[in-house]
Parts: sequence; structure tokens; C-alpha cells
Amino acid sequence: MAGMVRNNPVGALTFATWNANGMGSQVKRGKVFAHLKSLSADIIFLQETHIKPSDQCRLKSKWFSDVYQSTFSSEARGVAILLKKNVLFQLSDFTTDPAGRYLIVSGNINNIPITCLNIYGPNIDDPDFFWKVFNLLPDLNSTNLICGGDYNCYLDPYLDRMSSRPPPCINSVGTLNNLIRTYNLIDIWRIQHPVDKEYSFFHMYTKHILELIISLLTQSYYQMWCKQNIMIY
Repeated sequence: MAGMVRNNPVGALTFATWNANGMGSQVKRGKVFAHLKSLSADIIFLQETHIKPSDQCRLKSKWFSDVYQSTFSSEARGVAILLKKNVLFQLSDFTTDPAGRYLIVSGNINNIPITCLNIYGPNIDDPDFFWKVFNLLPDLNSTNLICGGDYNCYLDPYLDRMSSRPPPCINSVGTLNNLIRTYNLIDIWRIQHPVDKEYSFFHMYTKHILELIISLLTQSYYQMWCKQNIMIY
């Protein structure tokens, strides 16, 4: 899933979020970068990069001026935020995770404060993980939050699942929705597709969604700059 945010004060920017499922090989990296280039993505959220700390240089490319990473191992996890050279970004702070599951990058683009949060959620029901990550965020009264990632969880137990059976009890679902309300966030894709059912990955036997790529924005950022100019594809 990729999200296009056209923002007049910042300029026309494209935000893309993607679970790459491993970028250790040169061939795979080339394919991923080529696809992202075809999307004209300016700020990119990648999950499951599978890059170990000593190999962080592998995500460097002539297309990107800034590459921020939380690495883990060559076989699991890893998240990254990449910015193209045309993005005039001034870094103010960033927070990495030694477990390779989240990354927070804050700064300014044309004097507009931006905080980017990239999450690769646990494969188990772990609501405390999400509370921990969101508690690390800066004061949202002084920045605009953009969240991307693979949360390994859904938001709506009916719209985000194929099964007609009652949804299983997953504590992280309630936690994520509470955080969305607490931080005054919106799910861009769901705003534009209020009743659609599309998934990034599901198990063919259980019909339960296993991965849901989620893009969230603060309400103020959406209302001020993006309401008429967001396209998710």
C-alpha cells in the first residue's frame, strides 16, 4: 500500500509504506527501489528490511538523501524511513529500537514540523508494545504525526477480516483504537474507503488477517493540508 499526500505548504509529497519481506539481497533491493521509484515516493516507510546493524549501508541509494534505520538481523525485523533527495528535510531528533520494530524521525520540511513513526508490530498479541511506542512520541501539539507500518493487527474486527465468524479477542485491537482516539489520529485509507475490504495478507485457512498496512495522520494535519488531496493506492 502506498499513500500519496499532496501538501501545498510542504510541496507535493508521496508517502509510501511497504513490508519488503527482506532486502538483504542486491537483486531484491533493486526490485524494491525500482517499484518505489515508479510510485514517485518521496518519504518511504519500510518494514522487515532484514538488515543487520553492520550492513546498514545496503539501503543507501543515489535516489535518497537520508536513510534512518532500526536494524535487527539478516533474517528478521528491521524498519527504515527513506527520504528522496528532493525532500528538504531538517532532522531534529530520531529514536531507534534495538529490536528492530519501530523508528521515530522528527524534523522540519519547509518549516513544517513533521514526525514520522514506522512500526513493524509483534507477531503476538502485545498491546503494551503499542503503548510503549506511542509514549515515545514528542508533543503532538508541536508537530504533525505521520504513521506507517505493518502492525500485524487490524483496526476493525469486521471490515478488516474476511471471516464471518465472531472476531477473536485480541487486546492489541482495543489498544490501537484507544491510541487513535487519544492522539486524535485518522486512518487515511479507511476514510476514503469506508466499507471496502482489502487486505495486505491473510491466512487462506483461518481467513484471519495477519498483516494490515496502516497509515495514520493527526487530524489537524489532515484538516489543514491534506483533506482534499490524499490518494491511497
